[in-house]
Amino acid sequence: MTTVTISPRRRTNAGAAIGILVGLSAAICVLCVVQWVVQSKLRERIEEENKAKNEALAKAAENEAQAKRYSFEIERLDKEGKENQEIVRTNKAEISRLKAELKKLEYEGGKLTNTLETYKAAYEKANAAILQQNESVKTQNEALKTLAEERTTLANKYNKLAEDYNKAVTEFNNLVDQVKKERESAAQQQEKK
Repeated sequence: MTTVTISPRRRTNAGAAIGILVGLSAAICVLCVVQWVVQSKLRERIEEENKAKNEALAKAAENEAQAKRYSFEIERLDKEGKENQEIVRTNKAEISRLKAELKKLEYEGGKLTNTLETYKAAYEKANAAILQQNESVKTQNEALKTLAEERTTLANKYNKLAEDYNKAVTEFNNLVDQVKKERESAAQQQEKK
């Protein structure tokens, strides 16, 4: 085995080379650390930008969904608006028809009011006539009562007179019978004589 001896100049060069290598290694380490820090910040930024991008996409999707909802709502409201316009149009037609009918009914009501006033006046006149007739009927009823009482009195007198007449007729008939019997008995007595 052979030993190799290294010259001092080489040693100095080797030491310098090692120093350079160590310096380069340290520089590379520093560069790696700096690179690593920069990359970490870039990753954080990228994450923040991705978050912002995702939030923006979510917001855009939400806005798009909301736009669709608004679009459907606008369509629904347009449809309701058209239906309401149709209802308003039919209501206006109905209102004008009802106004015409109301005018007609008011006119007929006025006529009926006039007719009612006429009937009321006629009713009051007829009522007054009926009241007058009722008074007349009361007077006639009183007269009839008086006549009925007089008739009853006369009928009682007539009945008594008829009774007296019947008694008198019965007595007359009895007397006639008695006279007949007496004549017969007188005739029989004369015949016997």
